[in-house]
Amino acid sequence: MIKKIILVLTMMTGLLLAAELSVDEIVKKIDQAEQVESSISKVKQIIITSSGKKRTLEMESFSKDKNDKQLMIYTAPVRVKGDKILMLNDGDDIWFYTPKTDRVRHLASHAKKRKVQGSDFSYEDMSGGNLAEDYNCKLLGTEKIADRGCYKLELSPKPSGPHYSKLILWADTERFITMRIDYYENNELLKRLTMSDVHNIDDRWVALKMVMKNLLEGGETVMEITEIEFDIEIEDNIFTTNNLKKH
Repeated sequence: MIKKIILVLTMMTGLLLAAELSVDEIVKKIDQAEQVESSISKVKQIIITSSGKKRTLEMESFSKDKNDKQLMIYTAPVRVKGDKILMLNDGDDIWFYTPKTDRVRHLASHAKKRKVQGSDFSYEDMSGGNLAEDYNCKLLGTEKIADRGCYKLELSPKPSGPHYSKLILWADTERFITMRIDYYENNELLKRLTMSDVHNIDDRWVALKMVMKNLLEGGETVMEITEIEFDIEIEDNIFTTNNLKKH
């Protein structure tokens, strides 16, 4: 009986939280929480195949203008060292450079669905973006994710959005950071992204661990942020195609 009462109270609290803010206000707060003026980070990427084979990559990541400009430079292992990915205009324009060919290649729009370095993240998964601009959003209610109260949102991409048919996103009701995303195509659940190891760094809540599980093919990719700084000076010229060939 006590468990039932607790469950009812939890549901009522969730409904009250959802009623306090409109879906537009919630989405705006998520965008504000996750879009930063600038950042520099070091990231470890662990790719685990469905057979259990594991490989680890390391990169440095730079972002500016609320994630409108992003640059990723792979630093290890030797096989990918020096590979660079430049994303501009919230990921609408993506360039890839590898020292193996010493060529800068602009990715066609359909290539954005491809896996990055064989991981379970696509190029568009790793690009910036704006929920309010890229999606039609619907509030489905509240649920608990990892013992945190979360708004549950259904996101239907606008023409400017990604190729998925819809996303279900859970965002912390207090911190307004994303805790989980389910990716669908034609109503089939493809992938699940979960966030954990949340810390307050420079007055910003950030999840230092992200796990993307491929629910169709098996396997997963773990992204661990080992270092990060926010709101620091970054020159605009590093976010140019001319800079990609510089070593």
